[in-house]
Amino acid sequence: MNSEKLVEQDGEGQSEPGRPACRGIWLMKPLAVVMSVFWVLALIVRLTFRDSGGTISTLIFYISPLILISTGAVFLSVLTLWIRWHRLALIWLLMGALTGVWCYQKQFQKHHTANPVLEADSMPLRVLFWNVGDQLWSIKNMVQEIKRVDADLVALVEVESYSSTDQEFWEKSFPGYRFQAGKNGFMLLSRFPTIASEFGNFGRMGRYLKINLKADVSQSGASAVSEAFVVYLVDINSDILRSRKEALQKLAEEVAQQKENPVLIVGDFNTPGDSVHFNPLRKLCRNSFEDAGEGYNATWPLPLPVLDLDGIWVNSFFRVSSSENRWTWYSDHRPVVADLLLQTAPAWGKPAD
Repeated sequence: MNSEKLVEQDGEGQSEPGRPACRGIWLMKPLAVVMSVFWVLALIVRLTFRDSGGTISTLIFYISPLILISTGAVFLSVLTLWIRWHRLALIWLLMGALTGVWCYQKQFQKHHTANPVLEADSMPLRVLFWNVGDQLWSIKNMVQEIKRVDADLVALVEVESYSSTDQEFWEKSFPGYRFQAGKNGFMLLSRFPTIASEFGNFGRMGRYLKINLKADVSQSGASAVSEAFVVYLVDINSDILRSRKEALQKLAEEVAQQKENPVLIVGDFNTPGDSVHFNPLRKLCRNSFEDAGEGYNATWPLPLPVLDLDGIWVNSFFRVSSSENRWTWYSDHRPVVADLLLQTAPAWGKPAD
């Protein structure tokens, strides 16, 4: 009798360690279901109306870029395997592979671009854009990074956080550049003379600085001639509850008025590059990274960027030789660099729709 009780007690003692594991599996099952529903919903939104629907669908689109959709599927594969849903684990692994290929094709660019050959009627131009608002290191690191790039045109936004840094600091740090700072945190360092500049806004969704610059473009069999080109420095607000449609539509309308002139658009659009609201602009311009980029396109937030919010766009008067999103620890945005050729006549071909 006593031996039977002892056996029963031993059996109960052996079953105790398994109970927390079973309890953990049951707790993970609702999590797996909720994550699966959200994943499917995010995929449907991305495959259909993206950010052209209401506030909820737009929010889902912004917080579920392709790289998170892909890694989310892999995570769900591991999670469902752990809770012993083996068939679902296999399905999620397959979905992770498919979306991973999709992500690689969309978010990782590899253009084999040769060194730009300077042709007649053209001028090389290196452009740097950087949102330096949330500084992670000292301002000296930012200055060193800008000098390292050695761009002809440096456009910065959210510089208002350096209110204690006066104009003399910038002029001493960047000799040979023309310095222009304005309200709303815009700053432009240029090796070209400024003809005119004006500020504009996108209503409640942001602002821009329009600058007319003049460059000397070489001519075949003749001396160089001055060519004016227009630069739009853009900073769209990051309010995820408001549509970017109006702001990007207005920007496209502004650019359309300059169709006879070379146009360069640089800025923090706070909008993923695959947003439907870029369509009007795509009819007029090309994204430099999509045209000739190298590497991963996401620019925010460092240290693990998942969204391509910053960019350099050009119209048909520019040819993109190369483009790069650089890695740095100074800001939570990656600096965007593009090597361009400014031409006196528009190149053949139209921007991609």
